[in-house]
Amino acid sequence: MKVFIVEDADQTRRELVELFATLKGFEVVGQAGSVREALSGIEATMPEGVTLDISLPDGSGVEVLKHIRGLGWKLSVVVLTGNLYEALRVKCQQLGAVAVLDKFNGLNRCAEALLTMNPV
Repeated sequence: MKVFIVEDADQTRRELVELFATLKGFEVVGQAGSVREALSGIEATMPEGVTLDISLPDGSGVEVLKHIRGLGWKLSVVVLTGNLYEALRVKCQQLGAVAVLDKFNGLNRCAEALLTMNPV
């Protein structure tokens, strides 16, 4: 599965890259640290899955999710956040996220979520 990582924290981004590098069948095709970079990078690489940070320096990952869904792209999106609250989880799932995970305790579940759940 081709995966694009959207994460502004360098350490977390490195951890995600390392995680996917150890898993058979995954290839990180791009990375971004902002909404602007994410939108152009996802369009350029056409991944099958995206890990999406909610808090980005130039906006919200929700904007990225809305844009992806507005274009009708069918890809699995796992949202990562350090502030997991119910309203955010519901909003992201309504926009088609396959999972919303706690960034600090859920990174190891990203690959499983991307593979086992179908995009809306």
